[in-house]
Amino acid sequence: MYKKPVKHSFKVFSEHLKNETFEKVLLMYGVEQYLVKWAVETLVKKYVNPATTSMDYVLLEGEETSCSRIIEAAETFSMFSARRIVWVRNFKPLLSDSARGFSKEEIKELANYIKESNEQTILIFSAEEVKMTTVLSAALKKSAQCYDFDKIDKAEFSSFAKKRFKQAGVEIGPAALSALVEATGYFNKESDYRLFHFANDIQKVIAHSDGVRVSEEDIMRTVSGDLETFVFDMLDAITANKKDKAFQILYNILYSGKDAFSIIGVIVSQFELLLSVKELRDDGLDLSAMHKKLGGSEFRIKKLMPYASKYTQKKLKETLSAIYEVDRQIKTGLLDSQMALELFIAGI
Repeated sequence: MYKKPVKHSFKVFSEHLKNETFEKVLLMYGVEQYLVKWAVETLVKKYVNPATTSMDYVLLEGEETSCSRIIEAAETFSMFSARRIVWVRNFKPLLSDSARGFSKEEIKELANYIKESNEQTILIFSAEEVKMTTVLSAALKKSAQCYDFDKIDKAEFSSFAKKRFKQAGVEIGPAALSALVEATGYFNKESDYRLFHFANDIQKVIAHSDGVRVSEEDIMRTVSGDLETFVFDMLDAITANKKDKAFQILYNILYSGKDAFSIIGVIVSQFELLLSVKELRDDGLDLSAMHKKLGGSEFRIKKLMPYASKYTQKKLKETLSAIYEVDRQIKTGLLDSQMALELFIAGI
């Protein structure tokens, strides 16, 4: 039986915005905090008078506020705006009933307040992660409008990019757009790459372009992607004997602010797994048997299998020894992180 696809929360939110069908209290959560920020800013733009933003839009950071302060802010009436917006971000009682600094009584008081909050205020709670069994989260689930801003799909991700290139007056063709999406690593199962990173990378691509049209070269020279994508891209470049491209990939990830030890950790993890895959493949095991023996992500094992045929066990062991040495050189101060990683790539 055909089931209609579930709409992403940002589309549901857009419909609610268009029809003005918002509840008084909203809960926004999920890994895409970029969309949470967008949703809040959209509400502020719609309901708050720009001249009174400092009075009618209140941001309360979870670590610095209290239950009574939240109620007080929500109960204050707006003088010149259609609605008052109170945004409570990363509030600890969303994750635990015994959050430090909060008594059970005051949490319960806030949970009860949610049921009968000020009609003129839109009270927003947000966090990347929420535990729905806590007293406050359960009350929000029952009485508030909830939006789960999870990762978006490939069509939405591409649309996100095309919209921003269009706004900048820069063209991007299908091939370059496909290369951009792939370079980010956004759809890798264990990727920590988010829309905040994507928006920043799009700006870097635009700045690097000729101002008219984006090339795949612009993408290759600016997009760092996630760490797992970095390792696979580096492997692709090295196995194709394109060391210049491998160096550019390294510079992208370093200049994106990623910690050198995080980079080394991912390289070690991938090459250790690659060596195991190589050994098991040489022993005649298939993907299912490898996954049963190695555990972890079957997706990672499958993605590494093509590389297993391109390296000998001896070469992989030498490569692992080389990256262990890079780690030692950086930690002991013999070489700075960039030079040590450059020498590693040059020596593969």
